[in-house]
Amino acid sequence: MLLSLTNALLLVFTLLWSLMGVLELRILLKAYKNTKNELYDERLNKDKNMAELRRNKFYMSINISYLIIIMCQFVYVIFNWDEVNI
Repeated sequence: MLLSLTNALLLVFTLLWSLMGVLELRILLKAYKNTKNELYDERLNKDKNMAELRRNKFYMSINISYLIIIMCQFVYVIFNWDEVNI
């Protein structure tokens, strides 16, 4: 009973983390797009803008790898659903 409650809570927490990851990815994509538009409009200094673009790419790569890990967790749960006793 306690183990299945723990499994259910972990599934819920994983779902909540994935929602937050998707929201963060959306915010990062919007910031990346705005920074790129400012580069084309020449409203920002090119050096500062390039540093910000590199930082956004780094954050997006971390976020995407995190979402891939969450997807692997979901696939694991789907394939082992018989063992999860909720």
